[in-house]
Amino acid sequence: MSTLELQWKDNQRQISCIPAATYQCDMVNSPKFGRVYQVKDVPNRSHILIHAGNWTKDTSGCILVGMSNNDSQLFESRKALALLMNELDEQSFKLEVVEAYDK
Repeated sequence: MSTLELQWKDNQRQISCIPAATYQCDMVNSPKFGRVYQVKDVPNRSHILIHAGNWTKDTSGCILVGMSNNDSQLFESRKALALLMNELDEQSFKLEVVEAYDK
């Protein structure tokens, strides 16, 4: 499974990934995405979700999941989200976000 986020731009809303830290993730009902996980207590941010999408334009500052990826996109995102939800049985969990850069 792979993830996709925006590049770091000083934690600016809708154009930056979130800061590296450990976050609580809880199930929520999103009007746009349905039942998804929300990343809680992100400094100076709100409504950070883990949802399906294939391109960085789909993130709006959220975290996308996919079965695989290449340099610019994710593949089988809906399948990956369904597997994640099934594996976690919609239970809350801790998410560790780390800084990782391609060299």
